[in-house]
Amino acid sequence: MYVIRLANVSDARLLPDIEKSAAQIFLGHEKFSWIAQGNVQTEQDHLNFIQRKMEWVAVNGSDEPIGFINVEKQVNSLHICELSVCQQWQGQGIGKQLVNHIIDLALAQKIPAISLTTFCDIPWNAPYYQRLGFHIIKHENLTNELKSILQHEMDAGFQVDERCAMIKIVN
Repeated sequence: MYVIRLANVSDARLLPDIEKSAAQIFLGHEKFSWIAQGNVQTEQDHLNFIQRKMEWVAVNGSDEPIGFINVEKQVNSLHICELSVCQQWQGQGIGKQLVNHIIDLALAQKIPAISLTTFCDIPWNAPYYQRLGFHIIKHENLTNELKSILQHEMDAGFQVDERCAMIKIVN
């Protein structure tokens, strides 16, 4: 059993470990296994999202975070910056519920879309989001904000054909 709530300051120190746990799934993918030991959002990054009320956590019955999602407002969308669920809690619909929470938030705030960037071909990335109603945005249709995010990812060493931007229209 879990519930979703707005993240608070005391959650921030726990959230990097959740992202590290979630990344262990990449150990099974030869090309991207290095992500399992890669950088994650810092406690300070989480505090910044929390201060802006832009981060939510899924918590277990003891009110301990087991997953999180954080977003930033863009011109016509809420952009998912990170979605992570502890490895032992994966496959139980928690990620989907966190995404649905953001969809509900967008609807309530009359924000027309949810966007994100992700790996194109990894099953728990773009194909997963497609099952949630997202679709890949063609390069010529990218907003300047999404172009900038993808460029930052290329600057960090990802290949252009590995990453994609996706959107779900909600309004």
